Amino acid sequence: MSALHRLLVLVAFSCAIVCFSSAQAGTLVASTHPLYLIAKAVTAGIEQPVLLLPPASSGHDINLRPSDRLLLKQSDFVIWFGRDYEAPLYDLLENQRNAIALFDLKAFHRLPLRDVKGRAIPQSLDPHIWLDPYNAIGIAYAIATVRAKQFPRYASQYMQNAKNFSVRLQHVVRAEQSQKPRTYWAYHDAYHYLEKSLNLQFAGALTADPDLPPSMGQLIWLKQHRPHANAVCLFAERQPNSALMRKLQPMDYYPIDEVMAASTDFIQGWQALAQRLEQCVQ
Repeated sequence: MSALHRLLVLVAFSCAIVCFSSAQAGTLVASTHPLYLIAKAVTAGIEQPVLLLPPASSGHDINLRPSDRLLLKQSDFVIWFGRDYEAPLYDLLENQRNAIALFDLKAFHRLPLRDVKGRAIPQSLDPHIWLDPYNAIGIAYAIATVRAKQFPRYASQYMQNAKNFSVRLQHVVRAEQSQKPRTYWAYHDAYHYLEKSLNLQFAGALTADPDLPPSMGQLIWLKQHRPHANAVCLFAERQPNSALMRKLQPMDYYPIDEVMAASTDFIQGWQALAQRLEQCVQ
């Protein structure tokens, strides 16, 4: 059974709990911006999903208003990643029948977290699953499957939208693939799911926690294990301080918007992210 087929079976099973019929589509809430962009593609022409958190927010930093809590309870479908990414939502959504946590669906391609030297951490999950384009396609079909069961009147349109999303995204992935492997550093390991599609090789991170500064020992290790003598590309969500950047020279820093906060279309956001990485590592 393919990964996508397993996903659809699991979602269909979930529908026995959360789905019901209605004359017209109701409220679909997506927790974070990447999920919202995928949901918007799947529901185009039918409904407008609601984004719970501000676009630039990650799942690690959540501060809900009373109106947000009410929205989560009153919507007919809440889609979120799960405890490993959005821990503050866990107590609210764990037993909420209208909510599906994607991490509970075991069919996605999953990768472990890695330490600063690139070694896999046992029994861990890298939560940035949307950066793998085939996971994004799986998410699109998951949303379409749930919505099609909730609102059969629009079933064919939801599934066609998911198919269109899949075709468009795969076309972009093929266009951005490189035959030559390229190495990079990361401020913290957040781009694992992009490596296969873009032929990237992780050469180490500055810190395991983006909220903690790198240790001097790790900076020494990175310099001793430089992948090449030329400037190494450093991917980071925000610019490291100038003193740190001097210690790692030669190095090129490129800011990366992993949640695609500036994008209104997931596929355009993924392509912009891929092209940004390409500018740094080429």
